[in-house]
Amino acid sequence: METTRKFERFDPTTPIFGYFELTKEVTGEFRNREEFLIKNISVGGFNLISNYPPAIGNPYQVFINYGQEKHEFQIKVVHSRILRFQGQPESVLRPGVVYSSGCEIGYENEVQKSLVLEIIKNDCGYPAPAGSGL
Repeated sequence: METTRKFERFDPTTPIFGYFELTKEVTGEFRNREEFLIKNISVGGFNLISNYPPAIGNPYQVFINYGQEKHEFQIKVVHSRILRFQGQPESVLRPGVVYSSGCEIGYENEVQKSLVLEIIKNDCGYPAPAGSGL
């Protein structure tokens, strides 16, 4: 039996591997001051939730709020989609369309990589062991 898709499937421009879901809120902003939440993080990239629709394939300068500082990163958006319609303001998100965007990190130094590893270590939940029933 052959099925057809209602919408064409778009594959990301680069493969996306394992990630860690944040248990604490980590925010940031694009260079144009549009704010976002980091939902998932890996050594290779971020999954950002925002009201801003970044263009797939474009590089962006972003600032991650962590500790008492803003940390600058260069990212490339590898996929973006509409996540939901937000009725009420929540955290840094305004009412309206909310986008989920997958981003690849373009590391410029070891400090950036150390920061990502620190966020993963301190602010992410780890999956329950297999067979735990959770």
